[in-house]
Amino acid sequence: MARDQAESVADVVREMPASAGHAVHELAAEAGQAVREQAEKAEQAEQERARQARKAQREQARQAHDKARERYEGLTKAELSDQLAARDLPKTGTVHELTRRLIEADSK
Repeated sequence: MARDQAESVADVVREMPASAGHAVHELAAEAGQAVREQAEKAEQAEQERARQARKAQREQARQAHDKARERYEGLTKAELSDQLAARDLPKTGTVHELTRRLIEADSK
């Protein structure tokens, strides 16, 4: 009986390193997965920041364009043509085209 118990204890002791190794392997796999998830979250956050920056940049450009357009609102075609001539820009086209040309010149 003592011999059976000794063999049983010996079996448990022999299995310990294998189960400890298995536990370490599982912990390492879990840690690796956690690192991958954190990296993915960080990448998503960076993409969101870049998207927000592009959105803010577009909004700022739109506001600048609107402000530039206000400068030319209400001017006649002759007045717009005079301003274009003063800048050595083509002065033919519709009021909309002349206004657009002046706004583009202001943006440069």
